[in-house]
Amino acid sequence: MTGFDNFSSQLWEEAKRFYEKALLAKDAEQAAYLHSAVLIGMSALEAYINGICEELLLSRGIPLQEQSLLKEREIAFDSGEFFLSDKLKIYRLTDRIEFLFFKFGGIKLNGRTHSWYGDLQLSIKLRNSLVHPKEEVRISESNTKLLLLSINSCLEHVSKCVYNKPFPFIALELQSKLTF
Repeated sequence: MTGFDNFSSQLWEEAKRFYEKALLAKDAEQAAYLHSAVLIGMSALEAYINGICEELLLSRGIPLQEQSLLKEREIAFDSGEFFLSDKLKIYRLTDRIEFLFFKFGGIKLNGRTHSWYGDLQLSIKLRNSLVHPKEEVRISESNTKLLLLSINSCLEHVSKCVYNKPFPFIALELQSKLTF
């Protein structure tokens, strides 16, 4: 496991631990733990997806437009050739996940036929409402659990699609290895 893989795993364990702590807390303390679980959980998912994308970039023969999506860099043109620039080009997390499924499994994801993906899309909206608040955001135990389960399912499905093997920590589901 690389250092970045360890970091991704640490974020995932922290998110699950904050959720566990939220289940034992009340009021403002519970809200703080739920907020932490949501934000760190989505950070863990992004870290895992970024790690997968970086690993795939090591393969030869990846078309430039796919490299752009995997590395989140703009394509530039100079002196008669196209190349990947250092300029950031942000893609939605769901675009990158959909790309992985289509590229490696020929699967077009949608929330109706892939329920875990629909749950993930709802979870991303929840995270976005907390990161970019326009009104008071109330996060419950149930929607935090749905968010974490949808991340767990996403990681399981991505791992099976890209690597043809289960996500290493799937058996733990939402049980954290941490004890703080």
